[in-house]
Amino acid sequence: MRAEPVTFNDSPLANEHKGASEMANFELAGLSAAPGEVVKGHLGHVTLADGNKVGVPVVIVNGVEDGPTLVVTASIHGTEINGTGALLKTVRATDPQQLKGRLVAITVGNPFAFQVGSYFSPVIAPTGDGINMSSAPMWPADSGGTVTLRLAGVIGEALKVATHSIDVHSNPPDAIPFTLIRRDACPDEKVLAEMEKMAEAWGFTVIDSPGRSATGVVGSSLAHGIPSMTPELIADFFLWEDNTNSGQIGITNTMKAIGMLEGDIVPQATTPMQGDFYMADRLTSHKGGLMWIKHPPGTFLREGDTAVDMMDVWGDLIEEVKMPYDGYCWSFTGGVGYTQVVPEGTQIAFTFRER
Repeated sequence: MRAEPVTFNDSPLANEHKGASEMANFELAGLSAAPGEVVKGHLGHVTLADGNKVGVPVVIVNGVEDGPTLVVTASIHGTEINGTGALLKTVRATDPQQLKGRLVAITVGNPFAFQVGSYFSPVIAPTGDGINMSSAPMWPADSGGTVTLRLAGVIGEALKVATHSIDVHSNPPDAIPFTLIRRDACPDEKVLAEMEKMAEAWGFTVIDSPGRSATGVVGSSLAHGIPSMTPELIADFFLWEDNTNSGQIGITNTMKAIGMLEGDIVPQATTPMQGDFYMADRLTSHKGGLMWIKHPPGTFLREGDTAVDMMDVWGDLIEEVKMPYDGYCWSFTGGVGYTQVVPEGTQIAFTFRER
C-alpha cells in the first residue's frame, strides 16, 4: 500500500483529449446524454417467445469537458453481483460536473444469468445456450447466434466507442482481491503501459493472464487497442459494504488515473501483494468428500505442500491435494454454491505463481 496518496495526471490516452473544453451530446444505442447529464436505459434487446424483451441496462454519466470514454461492465457472470453493486455506487457518487469524458456503466452484462443467479446463461431455447459470456465474441459479434451471443454483440457496440474498459468480476468469499491483466494480448507498448497504469491505480494484487484470446470484454477491447482489465472482487453473491466499496474505490481510482477525475488515489483496505505474478492453473479433487482448506488464500506454498485435505463422510482422510509447484491459491471454489462438499473431479482452487 502506498504511504502517501498519488495523483495520476500523465495518462497518454487521456492527454489526447485535454485540448477540448466543450462537448457535444454523447450518443450510444439511441441514447443521448448532454454534457453534465446522467442518462439511464438499455443498450439493446433480444426478444423472447412471448414477446417480452430482455435488454442490457446502462447508465451514461457524461462530463462537462472532453476526455476518455470508460466502459465498465458488471455481472457478465450472473453470480458475481457485487460488481453491479460497486458500479451502481460509483454512478451515484460521480458528479458529471466534475467529470472529463464519460462513464458508460453497463450494470448487468448478462441479464439472463443475473436473473437466475447463474454463472452461465440458462438454457432457454431448444437449441440450447448455457454460454459463458466471458468467452463470447463481442467485436466482431455473432449476430446470428443465440440470445446470449446477440447480447454480447450489444456490449460490443459500446466497446467500439471506448478509449478504456473494465470488466468487473468476483470470486467466492474465500479469496484474495486481485486484478487480471493480459500482457500477451496488448497490441503495442502504449496499450500495455496504459493497462498496467489502470491496474496499479485500482489497487489490488496484479496477476497476468497469459494468452491472446479476443473474446469477452477484455479480449475484444485489447484486440482493438483499447486498454482493459478484469478486477476480481471477493464474496461474489453478496452485496457487502466492504466488497462493493473496494470496487467503487477501484473504478474511481482508475478514472483518476486516466484523467477523468481530479484527486488522489485512495488506497484499498487490503494491501496488494508485490511481485510479477501470473495465472497458473487449478487444483482438482480426485476423491469426493469434504474439502478442508489448510491455508488462507494468498499464502505462499512450496511444491508438495498440502493445500486441501479431502475427508470422506466417515471421517477418514482420503486425499491430500498438494501444490504442484511453488505458488499461491487466489481462491477456493468448492462445489455447487461454493459448498465445501465436492465430488471427485471438482476444480477446487485457482493458483498463481511468481515469474
